[in-house]
Amino acid sequence: MRTEPSDKSELCTQLIFGDAYSIIDENEKWFKIKTAFDDYEGWIDKLQHNDISENNFTQYIIQPQAVCYDDVALVEHQHGSQLITLGATLPFLEGRKFTIGNNKYTYEGELYAPTSLVDDELVKFFALRFSHSPYLWGGKTLFGTDCSGFVQTVYKLLGYKIKRDAYQQAEHGIEVKDINQIKTGDLVFFENDNQRITHVGMVLEENKIIHAHGEVRIDVVDEKGIFNLTKKKYSHKFSKIRRIIS
Repeated sequence: MRTEPSDKSELCTQLIFGDAYSIIDENEKWFKIKTAFDDYEGWIDKLQHNDISENNFTQYIIQPQAVCYDDVALVEHQHGSQLITLGATLPFLEGRKFTIGNNKYTYEGELYAPTSLVDDELVKFFALRFSHSPYLWGGKTLFGTDCSGFVQTVYKLLGYKIKRDAYQQAEHGIEVKDINQIKTGDLVFFENDNQRITHVGMVLEENKIIHAHGEVRIDVVDEKGIFNLTKKKYSHKFSKIRRIIS
């Protein structure tokens, strides 16, 4: 997805396999869309569009959808096969079969029983899967992610819907006022000199934070901000802490 209807426009976020959206504007080559998952708006090339019925779209929003938990998995369809990545949606999955529009798919990845238990180990398990993924502005996969895309995808794997950008995510959950009370899964936000939130990371344990900065990496967080363990200096200025997982 791009901020403007042009191949030269910046990537603002990514649609990955199984993501649905509504069309809110168009021109000859581009659709302006709003994503079903987080109401994010941007432009996609019409060549990337795949129609589904209005009823399918409504049900997609209402029903919980299965998610790919493999780093990379294969889906087979009538035109061949394709790879999907961690966090991809498998709409209306029954057994290993599902349908998107007129295309029928078979999922070849691992299947996991859903769980309502989100503990520290599960949070760390999903977060650490992204370790060393390269930084990509607008990205949200293992092959390239930005700070808020990383956090949003980890939370999706844990069964939570949060917004796309860091400043939006800072409105979720409840505020943790004492940094000494942080726990695994808390989101820590960081601001620029104008007090605008520009960065987010996830607490792993004690004073450790995992975040996308050059790559998805682990550093130290305190009341000043993020202390980069490689460069031995602070890289981000502390703003606030929010708790979504109670």
